[in-house]
Amino acid sequence: MGGRFTLKGSAELEARIARVVGDAATIIQGHVPRSTLRTLALMGGYGRGEGGVDRRDGAERPHNNLDFLLVLERAPRAGLKAELDEALEPLRERHGLGLDLGIMTVRSLRKSPCLVMWYDARFGHKTVAGDASFLPGLTHFTRDAILPDDVRNLAVNRGTLLVINEALRDKGSLDDEEARRTILRHTAKAIIGYGDALLFFLGAYDWSYAEKRRRMAGRHDVPDGFRRLYEEASAFRLEPDDTRFAPRELGPWMDEVRTRLADVHLACEAARLSVPGLKWAGYVERTLKHSLGEGGLRPGVWLRRVRNLVRFRPGASPELGLRARLGLRLGGPRGVLAAAFPFVAFDVGGTQGAGFARRVLGAASGSPADLRRAYLRCWSESGDPNFAHVARKLGLVLGAGS
Repeated sequence: MGGRFTLKGSAELEARIARVVGDAATIIQGHVPRSTLRTLALMGGYGRGEGGVDRRDGAERPHNNLDFLLVLERAPRAGLKAELDEALEPLRERHGLGLDLGIMTVRSLRKSPCLVMWYDARFGHKTVAGDASFLPGLTHFTRDAILPDDVRNLAVNRGTLLVINEALRDKGSLDDEEARRTILRHTAKAIIGYGDALLFFLGAYDWSYAEKRRRMAGRHDVPDGFRRLYEEASAFRLEPDDTRFAPRELGPWMDEVRTRLADVHLACEAARLSVPGLKWAGYVERTLKHSLGEGGLRPGVWLRRVRNLVRFRPGASPELGLRARLGLRLGGPRGVLAAAFPFVAFDVGGTQGAGFARRVLGAASGSPADLRRAYLRCWSESGDPNFAHVARKLGLVLGAGS
């Protein structure tokens, strides 16, 4: 394992991160037989050598979690993930850092389609233990092979952070300093996620944060306002400074960000759906019909769709055509979240968009606040299983179905 973890961290911070990574590797290897472990890699910004640095009270610390990927020769034994998370907890507490661990098998990675995260992982990682040639050898993970639908899903994932921000605003948290820091972190991640999606659909995506930042700065086909936001968010990711990233009064700034990201979302969807000049009117019909072809003929995809067809009963949407209603059923809860997302996050689409979101999410009404509560409830159930814990920590009450 060589090279830096951060772009701008001191030698002391680099040494501290190296110690944490080494200690984590020792713990993980103590629970996994050598014959089973293919590779253990540090992912994310620190694996790329582009991690962020948080400077407070004269001290430096990592700004984000350390993300590890454990690749095994065969399926892990039952309970291994929970066992490793528990074993890593003292290290988390000792250093005050988040340590996230994902587990995959050699076979599953070799058979996986090219998702954004796997393309990034192939080129941007540090091997901590095991076979250093394994991830670079996954040659089917190329930029051109990335699934456009996965890019949309990543944008929805990052955009959901803005829905959480608005839920915090609903409960009057904008003047709370801890909530403010959360909102700024969420907003930076959302802006970067949307900028990355836009770069992908413009044919300019790259695994490196620094390279994406450089490419975005040179894109004269991207509105100046969004390029400015992307530059500011990229700077914040590297060296978070609340006072330079956002004005003291957050409300108008949050509204501006949502407006600009709504335009980016529509532009990306126009490219993904191959519909130049796409408008929000008719968007639901188009995206749901398009979903019928997502995933190709992979057996796992169709097994999931058949399961959704049998088990999933979304709210009635009489305005949709037969193919769109079928797409809604086959897409399952995650498909519902993606289709309803822009109407919840950006308050676009008028009463028709709000009505669709209310029905499929089971919201109490079509009001923005009720749509947010229903969306976040569905997100906790089908989008991010860890979100219920996050919501409790943030003091958010997830809405019940209508």
